[in-house]
Amino acid sequence: MGETHCSHGAVVSFASVVELLHSGFQSYSFDRQELINTELEVGGVDEPHVIPYRRQEMKLRLTKLLVLAGFALASSLMTGCATVERSMTNTALHLIEERISPEFQKIDDVNMGCSSTVALMPLMAGMRGFYGDPNLMESVLLTGAAVCSDAQATEEELRYMRAQREKRSDEALDARIAQKRWLEISARRQYASFERMRKHIEREYSVKYGEKCPGFKREIDELDYLLGTIAGLQAIQNDIASQQAVGVPTDIPPKVGAAMECLSNEKWWGAPLALKAVVWSSVPGASEGKDVKGAFDKAMMLGEVKGVRLAHVMAAISAQSADDKDRLKAIIRRFASVKDYHPNKEYRFLDEISASLILGVSDRLWTQNAGTRTPTASLGKFWDDSTASADVDNFLDTK
Repeated sequence: MGETHCSHGAVVSFASVVELLHSGFQSYSFDRQELINTELEVGGVDEPHVIPYRRQEMKLRLTKLLVLAGFALASSLMTGCATVERSMTNTALHLIEERISPEFQKIDDVNMGCSSTVALMPLMAGMRGFYGDPNLMESVLLTGAAVCSDAQATEEELRYMRAQREKRSDEALDARIAQKRWLEISARRQYASFERMRKHIEREYSVKYGEKCPGFKREIDELDYLLGTIAGLQAIQNDIASQQAVGVPTDIPPKVGAAMECLSNEKWWGAPLALKAVVWSSVPGASEGKDVKGAFDKAMMLGEVKGVRLAHVMAAISAQSADDKDRLKAIIRRFASVKDYHPNKEYRFLDEISASLILGVSDRLWTQNAGTRTPTASLGKFWDDSTASADVDNFLDTK
């Protein structure tokens, strides 16, 4: 849809109407004052009967001027100048970014949060109809929306594992197809999140992503930079798992290392370092001379201190990709057993997402090996632990 700009001709036309109104009201004021003076001196007028007619004429002239003024105002509003609409829309977006988004990050209900992002995304995209730039908030919302589709994909994967264990081939095949459909949706959302983050950063700060650091002015820009980068890496992984149904380009990882140098590792819970470690462990040759495990451990420690455990999720996914089950179990145990842990109140939603994703990783291990997902209140315990086996037996005995 093209913008309804206030063209030069439209501006000149409206300016002409304004000038005409100005002249008309000046003329009306002059004639009205003359009539008042005449009425005050009516005794010296040769034809006093003319005065009522002049009053009527003045009323008609005033009516015409008011009608013309209304027409000019209506024409201005109907024109819908893009500059005015853009200014109003971007002001509204700024309020959402600065006031509403921080409150949203404090919620502790993952299902409510991700469902909200799915519902709000089309409304946010609608801001373009008023010439606004919603790229930043779209990126944040798409990241949240992918949490929902990822959760659905995990449920289908668990169904696939159970069907395989029970040798129900039709059920297993159906579950795998459904899983790939959800992974495709996640990949689309995550890649779109990355692209909108990139566009926002490059437009706002006039730098190329991964080539030069933006001079960040706002915390939400930094947050979007981080989350959008995570989404870009997730998009590649999910696209591969869905048989490249989306076609996400694979040139994102080489840019991540340089991009994460632009963020404070201390401020952002160790997540920038964990992202670099993900790249080192996944890109051939990138781990040479790097302490990948040490980087993940340092990042996780920061996450535990700062109250947002995104680094644990990245470490777990890396171990899962490497099929290192002992390392994976150790990360899950660490996540579940942090002493005196206090979630970051300002970013509670992200920590709850981290907990949800770690639970999903645990559920995969449990289902693959025991046929059920992680038992209630048993995150950090495993089927081959004596205490976990006893807990499962007790649970089944009560049914």
